Amino acid sequence: MIRLYVGRPASSGQVMEKIWRFRHEQFVERLGWEALRRNDGLEIDQFDHERALHLALFFEDAVVGYTRLLPTTEPHLLSDVYPQIMNGQEWPRSPEIFEWTRCIVAEGEILINGVPASHVLMTGVMEFCLVAGITSVIVETHPKLVKLLVSTGWEVTELGLPSLLNGGLIVPIHAKPSMSGLMKHHQLYSIQGSTLLLEPGAQNPLKPEATLRHLPNFAHGEIRSTDKNKERA
Repeated sequence: MIRLYVGRPASSGQVMEKIWRFRHEQFVERLGWEALRRNDGLEIDQFDHERALHLALFFEDAVVGYTRLLPTTEPHLLSDVYPQIMNGQEWPRSPEIFEWTRCIVAEGEILINGVPASHVLMTGVMEFCLVAGITSVIVETHPKLVKLLVSTGWEVTELGLPSLLNGGLIVPIHAKPSMSGLMKHHQLYSIQGSTLLLEPGAQNPLKPEATLRHLPNFAHGEIRSTDKNKERA
């Protein structure tokens, strides 16, 4: 199940250390992002501030997937690290628009109730956006992943042409979630139920006066596979 952590909550210190360490293992040790290497083995940057939203996928008490959402009303990667890929053009920004970054799952065939971890995480991002009231996200990603988002139900608009950055292609996009898109995720990935573990009374980070609640059409509790072959595997 996917858990939400906002900022750097003192009550979740050990969990956040697991997240920072997972990020270092994946992005530095596995992918070779040497600029992020730290002696303590924790991958933390200037955007891990109090309003950063961390979505961590757990399996048997271990972090096996992770992604981060950053408010576009504050400094984020596109605004402060590589705005040059926009070629001087503006991009959508509002309290309901977040930047989607640092999305990855651990290597290996990790199945959660018969569903690959990558499918759970991708579905969970769209589900969380709808639950929290995030109307859209901006993403800087490879063109191949743009095709994946389109094929899984995101309404995608390219904000610029692909650019060469650090030896790879990257394109900025604007993507909108929808209930029909979430249903498509569930159908494509044979998922039944919610992918999110929401604590009772959990505050909505976009609307402090409101609490986070599961969507009406999605059952509470653990995610299940609707593919009987997967369940027998």
